[in-house]
Amino acid sequence: MQRWLAARLPAVTQIRLDRRNIFILPTGPGLLFLAASTLIFITAINYILSMAFGLAFLMVSVFLLSILYTFLNLQHLSLRRLPAEPVFAGQEAVFQVLLQREGERAHEMLELAFPGQRVSLANLLDNVEARVPLYLSAPQRGLLKAPRLRVQTRFPLGLWRAWSIVDLSMQCVVFPRPVAGPLGGRVNASASGKSEASVKGTEDFQGLRSYQPGDSLKQVAWKSFARGQGLQVKQFVDQADDRLMLDWAMFPGLEPEERLSRLCHWVLELDRAGVDYGLRLPGVEIDMGGGEEHRLRVLTALALWNGHMGTAP
Repeated sequence: MQRWLAARLPAVTQIRLDRRNIFILPTGPGLLFLAASTLIFITAINYILSMAFGLAFLMVSVFLLSILYTFLNLQHLSLRRLPAEPVFAGQEAVFQVLLQREGERAHEMLELAFPGQRVSLANLLDNVEARVPLYLSAPQRGLLKAPRLRVQTRFPLGLWRAWSIVDLSMQCVVFPRPVAGPLGGRVNASASGKSEASVKGTEDFQGLRSYQPGDSLKQVAWKSFARGQGLQVKQFVDQADDRLMLDWAMFPGLEPEERLSRLCHWVLELDRAGVDYGLRLPGVEIDMGGGEEHRLRVLTALALWNGHMGTAP
């Protein structure tokens, strides 16, 4: 079936629906409607009821005319893919499709969805075009390629279903799921507003914390203890370079996907704090930088590391 679809409806970026790529079949209610009209016709023959003959012929006429109107509701409808915004693993990717009509022809009660995903509804009545969001689960990082899109309609009476299954070559970058975890330092903002990485040291006094067994008695704040403030320990830090190279080796013992999730978390944290950072992965190295463009570049490198391709559910 997939080979037949690939030959009949190859992957494109834009498609116009016509008789070559639209399929139509009666729906369940349509078959019941036809069965009811047949039953009425048989009853009319047995009892020679002219009104029953008229009703049966009317129902069959409506059933047959619905084929034309349902088919025309999809014919000459154009679909064009639009760029998709990146998402994080575990979220729902949102693809965008632009629907366009020709001339004054209206398109009503359109249903668009990927297999097994929620349906998006659209109408083209007064407007010439419409943007329709399409949703697809993104369970893992990588380049998520969307499956074939089903666009269908049951307009006007629901007796027939016309549909087409198109491949618009849509794809979306899925970043790793960010997972918080310890790093060799934490990011603070200096008094001047410049971001710095603070690590434990002996130079600058940072504050006091509660005494814990094993702390050196040399760093106990005896003056605070004498004032009745309890047993506290002085904390000192050394100000490191205000740039940080995020490295694969920072998280030893973790599985590759766990490391990527931790790195993703710290990319977001450092970007939020305004700290310049770089990235070093096996086979990949990105220089120090900052800003939106740099963040997207680093996150994309994490998403696509090792040639990973996301899979649609």
